[in-house]
Amino acid sequence: MKLNEKILHYRKAAKLSQEELAAQVGVSRQAVSKWELGDATPEVDKLLALAKAFGVTTDELLSGEEPAGVQGCTPPPREETPVYTVPSAPAGDNFDRATGLIGRLIRRYGWLAGVYIAVGGLPIAIIGALARWGFGAMFAASSDMMDSMGGFGGLGGMGGVEFSPGTPPEVQQAILEELGMVPAASPLGGVEGFFLGAATVAMAAGVVMMIAGAVLAAWLYQKGNKKL
Repeated sequence: MKLNEKILHYRKAAKLSQEELAAQVGVSRQAVSKWELGDATPEVDKLLALAKAFGVTTDELLSGEEPAGVQGCTPPPREETPVYTVPSAPAGDNFDRATGLIGRLIRRYGWLAGVYIAVGGLPIAIIGALARWGFGAMFAASSDMMDSMGGFGGLGGMGGVEFSPGTPPEVQQAILEELGMVPAASPLGGVEGFFLGAATVAMAAGVVMMIAGAVLAAWLYQKGNKKL
């Protein structure tokens, strides 16, 4: 019985896969496959490790005699089992264990996705609120400056009508309407509406993300705990 046939026999007798035997001996799975196919011969230190893994002596491993009760053991055909082919894993082995682990992680920690969404919505809401406040203050200051200059968009100084400082805009509007005078539209009105609207949308989107993320996290957390 050749050495490659003995390695194959003892590995199967020990119920070891090529990966498990390779790990015990300290080589790659391809090296074990080459040994069993007879394409390579183990080094002396690897022979000792093989004998230890199989629970036999090196003499038994190197002897040309067949082990007791063996009716012959031939290596797998080269056509069916190339060196680069990964051997089929037993049921529930590598792939099943990996997918099962991923599924358990999703069930246990999937609620963190909702937390990330909620946390991501917080800065968006803050930026939108700050932008709305900043744009509002900027356009209010521009409007006050134009009013003080009696320019376009201002209610004071229109058509010879003068208002005392501090007169509320709504009072000025009512007086002008009674006199049949309509104040000119401010050229900043459209720009102001655009920027304030965009800031409001951003703030609302952030708030929606926070609420949706919190609800999703709570739902996934309860669902994951029920399945564990």
